[in-house]
Amino acid sequence: MHLNLKDLGLSGALGHLKDIRRGLEKESLRVDLNGNISKKDHPESLGSALTNSYITTDFSEALLELVTPTFTKTQDCLDFLTDLHSYVHRSLKDEMLWPLSMPCFIEFDDEIKIGKYGNSNSGKIKSIYRKGLSHRYGNKMQAIAGIHYNFSFSDNFIKKIQEIKGDSNKSFKQIKSDVYLGVARNFKRYEWLYFLLFGASPSFSESFTDKVKGFKKISNGGLYGEHSTSLRMGDLGYISQIQDDLNISINSIDEYIKDLKGALTKKHHRYEEIGEFLKEERIQLNTSIIQIENEYYSTIRPKRICPSGERPINILRSEGIEYLEIRCVDLDPFSPIGIERSQIDFLDLLLLLCLIKESPPLDKEESTYLKENHRRVINYGRSPDLQIYFEKKEVNAIKLAKSLINQMGEICQELGHFSSEIDHWIKSVKKQEEKIKNLELTPSGKLIKKIKKGLSHQDLGVGIASEHSDFFQHYNGSLQEEFKKEALMSTEKQANIESEEELSFEDYLKEFLNKVS
Repeated sequence: MHLNLKDLGLSGALGHLKDIRRGLEKESLRVDLNGNISKKDHPESLGSALTNSYITTDFSEALLELVTPTFTKTQDCLDFLTDLHSYVHRSLKDEMLWPLSMPCFIEFDDEIKIGKYGNSNSGKIKSIYRKGLSHRYGNKMQAIAGIHYNFSFSDNFIKKIQEIKGDSNKSFKQIKSDVYLGVARNFKRYEWLYFLLFGASPSFSESFTDKVKGFKKISNGGLYGEHSTSLRMGDLGYISQIQDDLNISINSIDEYIKDLKGALTKKHHRYEEIGEFLKEERIQLNTSIIQIENEYYSTIRPKRICPSGERPINILRSEGIEYLEIRCVDLDPFSPIGIERSQIDFLDLLLLLCLIKESPPLDKEESTYLKENHRRVINYGRSPDLQIYFEKKEVNAIKLAKSLINQMGEICQELGHFSSEIDHWIKSVKKQEEKIKNLELTPSGKLIKKIKKGLSHQDLGVGIASEHSDFFQHYNGSLQEEFKKEALMSTEKQANIESEEELSFEDYLKEFLNKVS
């Protein structure tokens, strides 16, 4: 059953759109003033990467991850992230944040120092997990940066949907998970539109890979795809053929958990060959297809906040889905914080469109079509003649994009006063309409234009990073004391964790891995 805005309006559901919660997790490489990846440890002034609520690291010591709380107002979320950037920039000494998703020039893998999280058992798990990633995929792939957008409806909104559907036989937990998975399936169907409009990784350093067939050389260094949008999301980026063959289902929470458990427990011969130890040092948590839940790469993941030491798969099974994590957001180099307001507004509208459209189960045939759409748009998205699959037929991507954007405009008209974000949503729709008319206005189009003027991938990144650094040196954030306090408290918290532990690491790891049920 599909939802329509009229039913949602009559039920009173639309009044709860103001309670949508949003959060951001933004990654950025630390680089020196010449754009070389930082060899320094995580700065002490930023606190503990293990326990700081706002500032941590992703794969490497140099790959910062800035985390906001969730907010009901989009601008509050952006303001928090801006203040956080200001604090970080002022804490860096002779360093900047690389503004592009595809990394700077990195000649050798060992230039990328794997993240360190102290001597606690939980810290060791994080470090060894990253060693496993290094052995499985190489360090350079893990130097790619992006943004995760966390999105949730209020429980009151979901309850209204339950009333409309008349699903009295299902628990609220089941209904909630069904709603989020329906949105997730449709997001997979329409994610190509996001890549087209907001993809911002059409170029890469010549040091990144030797897979250069089909790409054009930049005279001063680097390569680019003439019509590429988001190379980060393709063969050059976060992709694993082993995982690609998994086909983890999002048709129901039970299927998702079953397939995810299979990936967590089934050994893979390639990872068996790597082994869990090298010269008596542990280099993988295990030899399963994925070591832990976070290793599963997908453009969108159903999530639930997970207490420390617990397994996300168990929490999902017992409590259901709490929010969606959208993982396909490239860094926007034209914004000092890597994302602009209209991006979030567009994502909100796209997710609402995904909510109200019919969302049948994904079968293997449709999934194959969607993977092909994904491949075509990230590599050739700005080609005006590009054809993609829609309802098993090839159609012009631009024409279909116009139709979907028009539908988002209709959503805005129907919503009227129901959302405090409506004026911004309308502006975002108009902005996307202009991009579709002229694809040079997309982030990937603007980057290619700069590259064609003679800027190498490296020079482009250094120039923009320097501009952003200057911006934040003169930006007075209102939360600097709060971030300083959090950094100090996180250092104390890590020390307390390390002083209280008694269990040996191998016993702790065995207990942790055996929690998957």
